[in-house]
Amino acid sequence: CDLYFVERFRGLEEAGAYNAVFRLVEAVRLAPAAVLAVMFPALCRAADAAPLSRLAARLGAAGVAVGAATAWAAPVIVRLAYGDAYASAAPVLVMLSLAVPLLFVNYALTHQLIGWNGQRAYLQIVLAALAANLALNLALVPPYGMRGAALGTIATELVVTAGCLVALARRPGVAPLPRQASMEGA
Repeated sequence: CDLYFVERFRGLEEAGAYNAVFRLVEAVRLAPAAVLAVMFPALCRAADAAPLSRLAARLGAAGVAVGAATAWAAPVIVRLAYGDAYASAAPVLVMLSLAVPLLFVNYALTHQLIGWNGQRAYLQIVLAALAANLALNLALVPPYGMRGAALGTIATELVVTAGCLVALARRPGVAPLPRQASMEGA
């Protein structure tokens, strides 16, 4: 949504710059996605939140490290990836790097929620995040441009984090999926 609003209210040049740095943040999402592809079965089988806690802590620490490195090196990263023409987007990459730890942790939280049969709760969270993102973009992009869109992204990730934490805390209403019968001994 943010790219649409940046283009609509600030023009193609700013939309292009925002899209360029947002794509860099999207690229780092591959790391937690790969981790969760491996860990998802264990989260589905988990009887308590201990595996999630360990995984979220590790992903959060990795997200902080990646986010900090991205923020620190943002001008160099933007210059190397896109050239000097996109230098104005480096401060926005710094802002978006604040969302990286949340993105990493949210991969674990959303997968655990789904693994415990919380698809309805996840749908509600996604709808709330969409509504928040639309409202934030409408409020922040016209006056602040791509910086407003970055702030909206960070706030949207906070909505997802909070929604998942609330839904997971209500676990009695989110029953784990039935375990598959073992093929051993059959």
